[in-house]
Amino acid sequence: MELRHLKTFVIAAEHLNFTRAAEILNFTQPTVSSQIQALEQELGQSLFFRINKRLSLTPAGKKLQAHANELLSIVQKIEGEFAELAQPNGNLVIAAAEVYCTEYLLPITTEYIKNHPNVNIEILSRQTSNVIKGVRNKEYDIGIISGEIQDNTISNTLLEEEELLLVVSKALHERYPINRLLDDLTFMKFRADSDFQKKMDIFMDKLPFVPNRTILVESEKAIKRGIIQQKGLGIMSSNYVKKDLEEGKLVALRLFDEKVIVKTSLITLQENLQLNTLRSLCEMIQFVWDKVYELPAFS
Repeated sequence: MELRHLKTFVIAAEHLNFTRAAEILNFTQPTVSSQIQALEQELGQSLFFRINKRLSLTPAGKKLQAHANELLSIVQKIEGEFAELAQPNGNLVIAAAEVYCTEYLLPITTEYIKNHPNVNIEILSRQTSNVIKGVRNKEYDIGIISGEIQDNTISNTLLEEEELLLVVSKALHERYPINRLLDDLTFMKFRADSDFQKKMDIFMDKLPFVPNRTILVESEKAIKRGIIQQKGLGIMSSNYVKKDLEEGKLVALRLFDEKVIVKTSLITLQENLQLNTLRSLCEMIQFVWDKVYELPAFS
């Protein structure tokens, strides 16, 4: 039994008119008649009553119609699922805090579109509370947030866990005692929101000193640059300054034993994971996140 014959039968059974079925299928009327006849011969049953040039389904025709509709529905589902495995394409909007945008998402998405040039990506710098709201409202397809979210409608994938560190330039650390650095340097505090702010407050409470001068800054990138340029000290996430610590630009001042851990998560609506393009990008972000500095440079 050929699938194309069943498709022809379903259209003919719906309209009870071979000429109309031929128009819909872009066939000739004799082609439709021939395919219906082939089915009838194969099944050994008449599928249509033909009375005064009007068609109606026989009992066998009604039974075949029910089975054929069910079968073609399954075929359509299979075709749709495999179509999703085709080359990713379309538009995606990602929202995240500035540091995630510049240090992680730009290199990751740049690498992604090398392999998927038909995907257009927009990266927006937003605070965590805005990211969560935007994902819920379908304003953003993907969000990167500090912390985790518990919501049945949202998929939360943990990307990393890292430690908060109090850092200062290595040059200043080698030149002055710690007490003087803590007393004299300006404390550059990141103005965060949501989970990251809570972790920052916990860290601050554990410090054995109170800063004499504090500047609130909304950009982690600006704070790190200021610390490297010997303008002050501040609290940074360990992965963000890992390379600077290894290169000897910064030093972590460990003033208490307990570690304060912050988490980073990728969020998207559960229903979005059915979309091949979005799912493939999420999988790449998850796989590459902790290897972002190993991505190849342009060549």
